[in-house]
Amino acid sequence: MTAIVFLVLLAVAVGQCDALLQAARQGFLKHYNVRLRSALPLAAYRGGFSIFPGWTDDEQAGNASVPAALTAAPTTLAAEARTMVGRGIPRRARLSMENPQIRAHADLLEYQQTTVAASVGLSADRIAYRFKYSQNGFSASLTPLQARRLRRHAAVAAVQESREVQRLTTDSPTFLGMGSSGSLWSSNGGQSKAGDGMVIAVVDTGIWPEHPSFSDSGFSSTKPAGWTGKCDTTTDFKCNNKVIGARAMYAGFTENNGAPDLSADWLSPRDSQGHGTWCAGASAGNKDVSMAGGKASGMAPAARLAIYKVFWTKASGRNTASTTDVMAAIDQAVADGADVISLSLGTMDPTATYFDDVPLLYANLAGVFVAFAAGNSGSPKGTNFDTYRQIANFAPFYLTVGASSILRDGAVLPKADNLSSSAILSTYPMASAAPEIASFSSAGPLCRPWTDASSAQATNSILKPDVVGPGVKLYAAAPGKTVGETGTYSQKSGTSMATPHLAGIGALILQKYPTWSPAQVMSAIMTTAVTSNTDDSNIKDVDGNTATPWEMGQGHVYPPKVLDPGLTYDARAAYYMNFLAGQSLKQAKLEFPNARLVRMPPRNLNRASISVSRLKGTLTVSRLVTNVAGSESTYKVKIKAPKGVSVTVSPKKFTIAAGQRLKYVVTLTVKTPSKDFQFGSLTWKDGDGHSVRSVLAIQPVAT
Repeated sequence: MTAIVFLVLLAVAVGQCDALLQAARQGFLKHYNVRLRSALPLAAYRGGFSIFPGWTDDEQAGNASVPAALTAAPTTLAAEARTMVGRGIPRRARLSMENPQIRAHADLLEYQQTTVAASVGLSADRIAYRFKYSQNGFSASLTPLQARRLRRHAAVAAVQESREVQRLTTDSPTFLGMGSSGSLWSSNGGQSKAGDGMVIAVVDTGIWPEHPSFSDSGFSSTKPAGWTGKCDTTTDFKCNNKVIGARAMYAGFTENNGAPDLSADWLSPRDSQGHGTWCAGASAGNKDVSMAGGKASGMAPAARLAIYKVFWTKASGRNTASTTDVMAAIDQAVADGADVISLSLGTMDPTATYFDDVPLLYANLAGVFVAFAAGNSGSPKGTNFDTYRQIANFAPFYLTVGASSILRDGAVLPKADNLSSSAILSTYPMASAAPEIASFSSAGPLCRPWTDASSAQATNSILKPDVVGPGVKLYAAAPGKTVGETGTYSQKSGTSMATPHLAGIGALILQKYPTWSPAQVMSAIMTTAVTSNTDDSNIKDVDGNTATPWEMGQGHVYPPKVLDPGLTYDARAAYYMNFLAGQSLKQAKLEFPNARLVRMPPRNLNRASISVSRLKGTLTVSRLVTNVAGSESTYKVKIKAPKGVSVTVSPKKFTIAAGQRLKYVVTLTVKTPSKDFQFGSLTWKDGDGHSVRSVLAIQPVAT
């Protein structure tokens, strides 16, 4: 503090007060994201002024009022405006600012944010971002004292210092069977209609809008119903009827690093790095764009794109992003009406927890499907918890995507006769049998420098990654050198590359089934994934060993089956909130102060895979399935027990009507203890070709 005072006095003396004050401020202040615990964000709002109004018991209802100190909202609602904004209403309509309830609740959130900020001497003009959709909070530069006071504030759930984010740097459509009979493309009106009406948000380095993959030829000027996104038009950038939204988000970057280096970048959504352009092309690049060696097509070529540029170049030349800008982009994407968010980035922070991803939980509850890269830190040898491991993005609210290689000779996944992606296969040699798990693809178990064994046990009862997809030596769209050039194509590898493939596939599922929840989309992708490669042998890792679920999750995505999974595992608010309560009841109460929380063991979170760390004796796991096949079916279970574990399922057989939900219970008993995880599966099969597979990842230990 003495040094700062000295600098200020010196500045006044030499007439350079402004410059030195700014230097002192940057050394003294840090940028934080502040999440409030008072009222729900708009993504989970269901009407009225109560905390969880309009939610059914299944959605974890609660009726307590907003804390008295924060109830004075500047806007009131007329009685006729009190219409329900819950399930059954299209998501974009439910979140529209044309709804007077939504406007009033947004005013309430802003009032609360301003009130909390003012309580520590922070004026409204010092707030960099206001979050209203995926969280109720704000970001701002704070002194250490302000940060401490906010952490103790009764209306604050979390105060998180902004962190640096990294990028997690084809003929994938043919390989994936996108064009086969009954495939994702044909079931959505053919390749030219695949993704029509969907909006995929790409949070990345921006986009090169002149590229042929993003031409708006053939696209209507009418935007998808309810879309409210905007374009940050500049002298060097403009949107079109394909790229219907684009934002340049740099407030968090600037607070941490100063202004971006515009000698190496544009202060617009234009991409100087190529990473975002590649990902946009892979997820939703136009169909049959000519390039050397063939034609390129995105997974959902008829989908529109919304671009949120969060990566910027420092004076040092390093291109990076801030968690503040990433969270602002997610919040804006939900507000704008995106159906899918593609995130090929991560912090690789060993202190990260599930609670850091609460904004993505609310995006999930808003109906937005999120595909998130697993990370590029490679696969560990063995499963010892003492070995530090890191999967970049590991929460159950989104699909975590690992990477695989694919063949360049036109081979396809087993039983698929024609696949395709927005990239053309590399001309470089690839695996003799594909897919093969990429050497860089992050794998579990998710080990950390835990303070106690129970933390590791709880975390590893969520299997990650969820699936793998194409991500090695693939070609897709790349920027030009100067504004106005059409751009080129580039080859890239990474879980960054696999992720937009799954984002596009998610968009196609939502196009076909717009009422499905993100959990059901994830379930359909996971239960239909395959574990065999093109020569019908087991998928291998780079060392030639059979890949384990810690490396590939449920397996490799298999698009020809995702639209007809038979059964899905759905999860709503109650599941996720109670899951978080099982991690930390204290923090969950801060995040969801009026929810009726029950500490749920993570093994009982209703998702496709079943993972249990440090199983002792006998344990039961429950699951709830929903029949989405459209007709009554009778299912029987087939069990492949993990080594050293006895597995029984009750019931072993059931008949389930269309739309019905049914619970089953799995009993696991240790037969032979082991220090390692052992793997198996349980699969529900009916007489109509449905095969609903769940991985079993169990670590049986001695009592």
